[in-house]
Amino acid sequence: MSGEERFYTPDEVAELLGVTHVAVRKWIKAGRLKAFKNHYGMYRIPESEVKKLIEERSSLKSFTIDVEELRPEGRP
Repeated sequence: MSGEERFYTPDEVAELLGVTHVAVRKWIKAGRLKAFKNHYGMYRIPESEVKKLIEERSSLKSFTIDVEELRPEGRP
């Protein structure tokens, strides 16, 4: 296996996460997702950053499920 990290486009990250490329670009601009611009001015996102975001989203989904399970029956 190569020691080089893979880089994704915002469109590829959007597809992986099931969101729009606009959301990915907003996350980049907000600093939530680290990316850099290549020599053509196009964003590239390191695979390590994509994995961090996937883990973050997974833990948030787990937390939401846990909270739902704790909610008493018949209560919103």
